[in-house]
Amino acid sequence: MTLNITKKLGFLLLLLFLFLFNTNSYSEINSKSWSEQCNKDKSACIIAIKYEVELEDKKQQTLATAYIQIASTKERKMNLVDKEDQTYKLSEEDKSVPLLLVNLPLNTDLRKKPLLQVDGKNLGNLNYLYCNNDLGCKSSVVINNEVIDLLKKGKNMTVFIGVMNSNQNLKIEFPLKGFSKAYSKLV
Repeated sequence: MTLNITKKLGFLLLLLFLFLFNTNSYSEINSKSWSEQCNKDKSACIIAIKYEVELEDKKQQTLATAYIQIASTKERKMNLVDKEDQTYKLSEEDKSVPLLLVNLPLNTDLRKKPLLQVDGKNLGNLNYLYCNNDLGCKSSVVINNEVIDLLKKGKNMTVFIGVMNSNQNLKIEFPLKGFSKAYSKLV
């Protein structure tokens, strides 16, 4: 029961961090390689890349953006105080976790969670957070060191999304060029 409450609290803290963390103030993110982007006072940084499609008039339009930021969450732990009396004390620790966020296009089927792959290997699903006209549909997942290692060694990160009113899935592929270098600057 306590573990479930701890997970919910951690998730709520991550969501609060996301809403307070404005990525619109960052310099231009490119589609060729991952790059570090920081706000003016360097107090908040992300690494990011975008996925673009070419329109009929030869202009590029951003369809999706992927970025990783280091989020802070509180982890609650039960510590044994007295073994003989079996008494415990609840404590909290700050924990930093890498968070992968992907802004996806509107008109995605929100009933189907986006699938994340690196070089064809399924890593799991992203969770939709919200949709709006400015960003599209924001999705996220907390990632661990194993996933970071796969991203560092991989060639492509792919996100598959369901398209509304269609049986087809849309494949969005982000190159992992420059990921290791950018991530080392982030942590």
